[in-house]
Amino acid sequence: MKRLALSTILLAAVLLTTGCVYKMNIQQGNYLVADSVSQLKEGMTRSQVRFLLGTPMVPVAFDDSRWDYYYFFSSRKIKEPLKRRLTVYFQDEKVQRIENLGVPTQADLAQIEADLKKAIAETRKNRKKPSLWQRMTGRDKTSGTNESTSEPQSEAEKQPDPLPPSAPLPEPAGTPSGPT
Repeated sequence: MKRLALSTILLAAVLLTTGCVYKMNIQQGNYLVADSVSQLKEGMTRSQVRFLLGTPMVPVAFDDSRWDYYYFFSSRKIKEPLKRRLTVYFQDEKVQRIENLGVPTQADLAQIEADLKKAIAETRKNRKKPSLWQRMTGRDKTSGTNESTSEPQSEAEKQPDPLPPSAPLPEPAGTPSGPT
């Protein structure tokens, strides 16, 4: 009887520990580097585009004047899968226009980095270091009251959110030029 109970408990423990489902990261398509996308210009030849971005993932069989670079990334750590597309249109063996849907360029990365540095600087400026007494007791040394029991501040007295509202990103390089 003890042996049956022990084997049942052991079997249940094994099932509980190995019953978790592992979801692996899925990455498909062409991963494009922002520096390469920024170098893409109208008037480039097909071989120059292929050198910069590589061969397109899905070649179009009936229309050779369009190259599509797709990228898809799914992970259990992010809710919404990451989908990006860059379409290069050719006319007379030269790039006529570029359609960029979500692929970051060097200008986008520079703007994000500048916004991040600004937010970090403002956060450091607004942060007040608590004294040792405040850290030990959780109390304000001047009033002697506990901060958690103090009355909530009005909207005007509250400090603004340390992250500034981000300015709209500049138009990504590679948007269609001319009428669409």
